[in-house]
Amino acid sequence: MEKQINFLQIKKDNETHLEMASKLWMPFVKEVNEHDGTYQSEEQIIDGLKKRISIQGNRKDMHFEIAFLNGEPFGIAMFAIDLGTVYGLLEKGYGTIMGFYVHPNFRRKGLGTSFSNHIEATLYSDGARKMYVCPDPVTGEPFWKAIGYTDSGKFDPDDKKPIYIKEITNPFDLVNC
Repeated sequence: MEKQINFLQIKKDNETHLEMASKLWMPFVKEVNEHDGTYQSEEQIIDGLKKRISIQGNRKDMHFEIAFLNGEPFGIAMFAIDLGTVYGLLEKGYGTIMGFYVHPNFRRKGLGTSFSNHIEATLYSDGARKMYVCPDPVTGEPFWKAIGYTDSGKFDPDDKKPIYIKEITNPFDLVNC
């Protein structure tokens, strides 16, 4: 069977979208918390998810999407053009990935790379020519390094994680392949 990858923009006030998103967001946040040595209750995680969903549609260049393989959700990501430029650490116009997760059952199959290519193409069309991400040190850093992101030597002052950057030129979107 041929791989059919699709993406769904999460819409606020859509209970079906919230339900699908929570099935991916919950394990994502728990995984990151475990790696960071922090804890959030399931209620706190869902409240955070609802807050993120509630701002959808406020800006054309802000996206919160679920990725599907042959109709089955495999990943979730929140990404946008950064308006704050990480407290002046980077120049304006960067695209940023504020959350990115591929379910463990779907890892190491090229799906994360396809999803990240889609994100880069989307943000490129929104005007970004560079990207940044502040990855989880355990599962995130190896992935982002493998697809061309490099450590900038700077740290995000909020989450104290290194900032990885990548130039995006002539991106391609695997949705239509």
